[in-house]
Amino acid sequence: MYKLYRTSDIYLSAYLKTKGHNVIQIEKPNNQCFFCFNNDELLQSNKMRFFNNGLIAVTDYKNAIFDLKILIHNV
Repeated sequence: MYKLYRTSDIYLSAYLKTKGHNVIQIEKPNNQCFFCFNNDELLQSNKMRFFNNGLIAVTDYKNAIFDLKILIHNV
């Protein structure tokens, strides 16, 4: 079983989703939302790309943000 990577950053989560990482679960403790992903080397690499201005398709990124917002409101 993988260790989970948890983040409350919707923009990082959308970037990771756009790069092919699946949201494993959403946690909502105390009115805060955490997106959980399988924590592996590729995720860590993509996380660093996000913080160093990694490039992705804008439409895919916008769609990922939209999808995550739907998940937040339906969990």
